[in-house]
Amino acid sequence: PEIPNMSAAAVNDMPYSVFLRFVHSNIPPLGFPVTQVHVLGAFWGLIALWTATDFYGAELLVTVLALVYPAWQSYKAEKDGASTSQWVAYWIIFASVYLLEFLQFFIYYIPVYQTFKLCLFLWCMFPSPNNGAVILYSSALKPGLAALDEWVSSIKQPVVEFPKED
Repeated sequence: PEIPNMSAAAVNDMPYSVFLRFVHSNIPPLGFPVTQVHVLGAFWGLIALWTATDFYGAELLVTVLALVYPAWQSYKAEKDGASTSQWVAYWIIFASVYLLEFLQFFIYYIPVYQTFKLCLFLWCMFPSPNNGAVILYSSALKPGLAALDEWVSSIKQPVVEFPKED
């Protein structure tokens, strides 16, 4: 597989390449070549099955997957001086989802909630200009936060007035 900006040696040392070499040398032919797409499909399929059955550690797995990659990309964007607006939108969505999780009585009745949450976070962290974070933030959260900001600004008066010292 061709990956831009990477040497052939670096591509051959990637974990899926090591796995593919193992598969091609130790498993009899399946009638079709096992590619990176097959390996990634199997990996994400197992993750989806794990989260759908709500097996032990599914919530921890989703939380770790939703934290590690975005945190690393946020760090890299800040370090390189790139635009961080996608990652700010992601973190606002992340905080909103975890804020809604306090409604345990509601979430308990959603059948495959962890799988839906994982899919939402994967869509929001997808590396494209119009990923889920940008779409959700600009269409739903930004107008709501703007209205909340107006409301807070309108009632912002000191609760307690302290005497001024002369």
